[in-house]
Amino acid sequence: MNKTKILMGCLVLIGCGGNAAAVTEQEVKAQIIAQEKAWSDAVIRHDAEKISLILADDFIGIDGRGVVTDKAAELKEAKPPPAGDSAVPQLSKEEFSDITARLYGSTAVLTLTNTAQFSSKGKETQIKYRRTTVWVRGLGGWRCVSFHGSRILEPPKH
Repeated sequence: MNKTKILMGCLVLIGCGGNAAAVTEQEVKAQIIAQEKAWSDAVIRHDAEKISLILADDFIGIDGRGVVTDKAAELKEAKPPPAGDSAVPQLSKEEFSDITARLYGSTAVLTLTNTAQFSSKGKETQIKYRRTTVWVRGLGGWRCVSFHGSRILEPPKH
């Protein structure tokens, strides 16, 4: 009986192996980068449901101000501001550059430069920072477990 189960398992793996092996490292990196962009889009659209699917339950983030958040805080922050409240800065756009994805089995580390556009009281502000996210692949696909952002400060002008 055990030999039959092992043989069946091997046949299943061989049958699926062609598809699983066909996914290249570049394609996996592209999936992770797509998840990063989907997270950004979900934040801009205030799509807490999408954010909930992207962040791991034990997610920890540290933003450019040094503020530590967890998944619950990220979901709370994703809610749209009260109608007519233009005093609260709202993220309106993010552009990623200098993207590097590194794979370590079922873990990936993504580093990039993020140029974030905020709108508040009709005024636009741009903030640039370095961003590192750690992604882990599980049954639900790639989930972000950690985020860290460091603001890029312009050197003083003399």
